[in-house]
Amino acid sequence: MVHYITKYYVSGHTAEGYVNFLSTNLTGIKRIVVLQHPSNKLKTKIIEKLTAPFEEMEQIEKIESTQSGEYIEGIIMRESSVAVLAEQVVQDEIEGAEYINLEDYLPRKKDKKVMRKFESKINDLYQAAYAHFKKGLSIHDELEKIYIDEMDFAKADQVAEEFILALFKDVEKKEKKAMIYERLFGTNTSDGVVNVVEHLIEPLQNRVFIKGRAGTGKSVFMRKVLDACKQKGLDVELYRCSFDPNSIDMLIIRDLDYCLFDSTDPHEFFPSRKEDKIIDLYEETVTPGTDEKYAVEIKRLTNLYKEEMRAGVKKLKETKTIDLERETNFEKPKDEEIENILQKITM
Repeated sequence: MVHYITKYYVSGHTAEGYVNFLSTNLTGIKRIVVLQHPSNKLKTKIIEKLTAPFEEMEQIEKIESTQSGEYIEGIIMRESSVAVLAEQVVQDEIEGAEYINLEDYLPRKKDKKVMRKFESKINDLYQAAYAHFKKGLSIHDELEKIYIDEMDFAKADQVAEEFILALFKDVEKKEKKAMIYERLFGTNTSDGVVNVVEHLIEPLQNRVFIKGRAGTGKSVFMRKVLDACKQKGLDVELYRCSFDPNSIDMLIIRDLDYCLFDSTDPHEFFPSRKEDKIIDLYEETVTPGTDEKYAVEIKRLTNLYKEEMRAGVKKLKETKTIDLERETNFEKPKDEEIENILQKITM
């Protein structure tokens, strides 16, 4: 088996606020360790050191941070059935998990009131960002309506049905319930809008780039494929939209070495291999000339929507300065202190 690290997000800053899909990814994991400490930098260092010896031994799932690319929110090693998580990604108490307070191993305690002030400032900026994203979604809904009104839904159903028939033609049904791992392939962070699409699709042999416009049924198309996978008992990595988490942006079906994803702005990619395929739902299902007919209104709504998105991301970027200031409150731990912590979490 070729071992590698798979990177993804389980949480995100969206038009519905902060969303978290961690629980589906912990299904079947026997040992779960949760690291508690106000320093994201320290928790990241511990997670990296714990991961290093296993990188050549088994596949590792690395949970990216919604705060910054400098941090890690967790790792999952399914072969060993172990997960190590930073506390900020754990919303609800996990039954049977080991909670390790790193401050118990570091003699220098920090004033909790000071820490809460930093958290409060960051949270206020998050809430301001969510308000912009929510407004942006309402504008985006108006943009979608233009295309929905010009769609041939019968043709859209036909395109999906033909694709599903071809994909599953020789696939036997498995006598088990399909596992659905809900994730995101990117989100809005203090670093800006980020994604790991190229990383996720690179090792897959069969890749379908789904093109279209807002409201042209890209998510609905993938939902139909997802339902077919469930009927076949196939496990699926379901990647939700980091703008509207009710929508689907990607499906990865490892058993078929297959992925299909929304390949439009702000995560637009193009085929780079001869085996890659494109499904353009605008070309297939929307009245020809729709872009031209509503060009002025489409441009107006697109500009308004992007303006709200930029304003929201700007608020998230403002959290970086506060986060960096918070991290300066923590002294660099000594090597023996780190070693003591690592021994406590012996893998």
